[in-house]
Amino acid sequence: MPQAKINVVQAMFLFNLAVGITNHVIVVPLILQASHRDAWISALFAIPPLILWTIILYYIMKLTKQQSLFEWFRSHYNSVVAWTVILPLILLCIAILFVTLRDTSAWTKITYLPRTPFPITVTLFALSGIIAAISGLRTVTIAAGILLPAVILCGLFVMSVNYQFKDYSYLKPIFTQGYASILHGTVYTLGGLVEFVLLLGLQQHLNKKFRLSSLLVLTVAVTGLVFGPIIAAISIFGPYESADQRYPAFEQWRMVLIGKFVSHLDFLSIYQWISGSMIRISLAFYLLFDLLQMSRNKWKSAYMLLTGGVLIFCVSQYKLSDSLFYSFLKQLYFPIVMMFFYVFPFALLLLILIKRGKPA
Repeated sequence: MPQAKINVVQAMFLFNLAVGITNHVIVVPLILQASHRDAWISALFAIPPLILWTIILYYIMKLTKQQSLFEWFRSHYNSVVAWTVILPLILLCIAILFVTLRDTSAWTKITYLPRTPFPITVTLFALSGIIAAISGLRTVTIAAGILLPAVILCGLFVMSVNYQFKDYSYLKPIFTQGYASILHGTVYTLGGLVEFVLLLGLQQHLNKKFRLSSLLVLTVAVTGLVFGPIIAAISIFGPYESADQRYPAFEQWRMVLIGKFVSHLDFLSIYQWISGSMIRISLAFYLLFDLLQMSRNKWKSAYMLLTGGVLIFCVSQYKLSDSLFYSFLKQLYFPIVMMFFYVFPFALLLLILIKRGKPA
């Protein structure tokens, strides 16, 4: 039975939540710590290379006619090349699962469930993602379409209400620490944005072709999600205090105050964060097994649960402290992801152009 396909708008909703949580939350403290007052300039610097990268991504989708990347490379080259091309996307899905489960569970324990055992929190998040992934891509996509509007409204709400605390003079002067710190922050910004490469793993499930304009709107709009919390954090807390915060996006919710009697609305941030994380975890689980060519395997659910069990064990390790995890994100994860997956589409395009016009 053929799988139900999703349309381009649904894909944009899906990736807005799945990739947006990285750029709106996870990567923000790293950019602030690297670039301080110029953090928002770092995000600005990321736009030109991102546009170039997005154009390359579009041409890959166009030249492969949005077929399965694995099938295209297997028919035009061979199985070894096909698996070599798919392997980095598989590893990225595993890395996304580990990072998202660890970061979301740690934030949950620190903020609103301090007495709940950490492995229980990790297990609940992992199982929720697995159940959604087993239900299929269409289910995950519909969930994203339901969750995203309220996530956007919550973001507009916190931005507007906190205007009373913002002092935009903190954003200037710029370039005071030189270009090196700005470029350092740009690496982290692009490290979050190159996750859009997963669109290549999903392209065969779209019922229409992605237009270049739609793809550019999607990637540039998610870049805008980096600006919001960075500018808000600097203008509320100043460049140095915001750089010391582990979760600056959440700290902005704790500032919310309406009049004298309405406050403590930070519970709304839980909705925002969990919505993004659950869609991200579900999508990563789904794509992982789809890329492994196991979508139709009758044991897929069992393998997915087994993978979830391994992830829960790895993420729940008490030896993995938050400072160690943060150092891993800062020194290894985002720099490696940025460098590899920025170049990856260029290499794919070269391989595709070599076989262009030749019969499969």
